Amino acid sequence: MGLSISNAMKLGRFNECEVVAGHKGMRRIVENVTVMEVPEIVPWLKGKELILTTLYVIKDDFDAQNLLVQKLHNAGVSGLAIKPSHFIGEIPDGIISSGNKLAFPIIKIPHDIRYLDILSPLMHYIFNQKIVLEEDLEQATRILQAISPDEQGVEAFLQNVSNLTRNLVTIESELSYITIPKFPKNMSPLTQEQICDLSFTKKAARLKRKMNNTFISCIVSPIIMDGKYCGNLTCWGIDSDHLSTDMVILEKASALLSLEFLRHKVKYDVEQQYKNDFIRELLFSNSMKEKNVIEWGRKYKITKDTMYCCMLLRIEGEQADSIEQQKLKDAKIIPMIKTFLSGSLSGYIGNEVCVIFSVISNNNDMIENMYDEISRYIGSACRLIIGVGRAGQGPRGIQLSYRQAEQALSLHEKSGLDKNIVHYKDLGVYRLINQMRDSNELHEFYDETIGRLIEYDSKGELLTTLQSYFDHNEKLKTVADSLFIHVNTLKYRLNKIGEITDHHLKNSDEKLKLFIGLKIYDLYYLNKH
Repeated sequence: MGLSISNAMKLGRFNECEVVAGHKGMRRIVENVTVMEVPEIVPWLKGKELILTTLYVIKDDFDAQNLLVQKLHNAGVSGLAIKPSHFIGEIPDGIISSGNKLAFPIIKIPHDIRYLDILSPLMHYIFNQKIVLEEDLEQATRILQAISPDEQGVEAFLQNVSNLTRNLVTIESELSYITIPKFPKNMSPLTQEQICDLSFTKKAARLKRKMNNTFISCIVSPIIMDGKYCGNLTCWGIDSDHLSTDMVILEKASALLSLEFLRHKVKYDVEQQYKNDFIRELLFSNSMKEKNVIEWGRKYKITKDTMYCCMLLRIEGEQADSIEQQKLKDAKIIPMIKTFLSGSLSGYIGNEVCVIFSVISNNNDMIENMYDEISRYIGSACRLIIGVGRAGQGPRGIQLSYRQAEQALSLHEKSGLDKNIVHYKDLGVYRLINQMRDSNELHEFYDETIGRLIEYDSKGELLTTLQSYFDHNEKLKTVADSLFIHVNTLKYRLNKIGEITDHHLKNSDEKLKLFIGLKIYDLYYLNKH
């Protein structure tokens, strides 16, 4: 509601008045007109008033004159129209200076113009505008309801909102499974701070947004679903005289879109649940016939002859059960995966994302690029780990590949491997050891090798030396440098290890036993010491 001072000065005899200062503030909105002929009016002001005055009450108070504009500006007043009396003569320089400094319009009223010549036409216009506004909003509401997005589609709905506001209106969505019109390439997205503010207020707001390297005054209305921000409508450009109308139109349009978003979300959730159920049946059912799996999986392009890999995504770290874990489960992750592994089938198994994809030559590059993208989204507080099984044919091959991906994650955690993407085929001897994890023979083998060393070496000095020896491919100079000791000291330690374990490093067979003993230590004993 209200009108700008520049438009107000087109009404009645106000157009005969002269703007003498604060020209840059002529777009300030006037919602009321009042007369100031008392010493202290500020406590009675509500904001967005045009003040009419002769300055008579402060004609001899130069301090009050100098502070007047600052006080009115702080109170939210839109402008000051002064009719100089014979006591004042001309408008004081302090008022002119403050008006220019604060972009606060100072308007000079000629002697022959009465207050009523200004007040009556302005208040008549503002009063009528309130009635027009209500009628406009009722009409806009009827139009928006008639062209709801579930019937016309989001793009047609958006065009109609643009027609109502007479400005470009764009839509942005946080939900990747909702198809929206592409916004201009030269349009900058909202900042995280702006999104946080909209999420908190859940109301349309005036913001500055950038397009074509120029900041534009906009109305941005958040699309809220389940109490959370999931997108926005932006009206590019503001007509101050219709600001309130446009804000209400955008808020009503956003409310309708939130229902459309919710409809899509329900559909997406149902489809994803079907995928989750199918993946569980595919991975864990021993009784279901392959024929039935293929028939059910035809929708997801699962065939008995295609080679597939199974991949598991997991979050590790102190905050693994917090916000970052939820991000792994939100609706953005699976579309991200599909961007790199098109045609893949993804679902949720517990706190992990399971991905089944057909094997092609450049899968590894795609997985690494996908890892980088998802890691950036999740953030650095936690670590994303991916376990990848070997390729297998048809449904049975998928089941085996899933078990291998599980083992890759499990062995990664136990062995302390410093890798973010763990391929089962690259685990080497760990795979063999893991197959014997419940065997007494395995633990007896450990006791006869590394177990003896740890029992003797309470400080861990010899164990560290042996680990470094294998880590550096048995190159004595490199091993000694890594341990900051002399080569002769290193040789003494290696001989001591042979004496304690009765397995000497100069004997290939005995050296292999020590190497395997270290791997058993990594998997099953490391966290116990």
